[in-house]
Amino acid sequence: MDLIQGMIEDLKRENEYFFEACKKESDRGLALVAAEFFDATLERLLRARFSPGLKNQPKLIKPLFEGFGPLSTFSSKISVSYAIDLLQHWMASDLDLIRRIRNDFAHSLESKTFRDPNISRMVGQLASFAKAIKSVEKTNETRASKQPRQDIFEDTSRNKFVVACTRTGALLQAKVVVLESDGPDDMKRSFMIDPKL
Repeated sequence: MDLIQGMIEDLKRENEYFFEACKKESDRGLALVAAEFFDATLERLLRARFSPGLKNQPKLIKPLFEGFGPLSTFSSKISVSYAIDLLQHWMASDLDLIRRIRNDFAHSLESKTFRDPNISRMVGQLASFAKAIKSVEKTNETRASKQPRQDIFEDTSRNKFVVACTRTGALLQAKVVVLESDGPDDMKRSFMIDPKL
């Protein structure tokens, strides 16, 4: 199995963990798993962006992501990924909201759910949910003779969070695959910052 195929298999497995969490986890568990999914995917994205010569230097790269390394936190991965044009503004903002939602769940002694007013407000700010709705509406326009698919989006904060995370996760994983590909650098760069994503 070549490196790209192996990486795609790893990404599929991580996706399966996330979708399993969507079905089985409590609200708190879902927020924690989603944040970890994005943390791991951002690490893959950053590693894919590093100079190819560094990929054979694990002693130089590994410490960046461990302990007190500069890329050891979810927040730092978001900031650096945005600063080097791996994320669009909306995506960086959504990832920061997901981080803040995770923190609200993780750092509270009281039991919280996605119905909590503060968490629900943050979920309502996720741009990727609105982008998913637009995408479905566009698909509905081309499927005029068929039943509209708007029904897949139940109007709960948990479902909005899942839809937003699913869309953002798929795009981030696509970015990892593109960066790891043998495609020309200008094609990779244009995909990373494509405003249509």
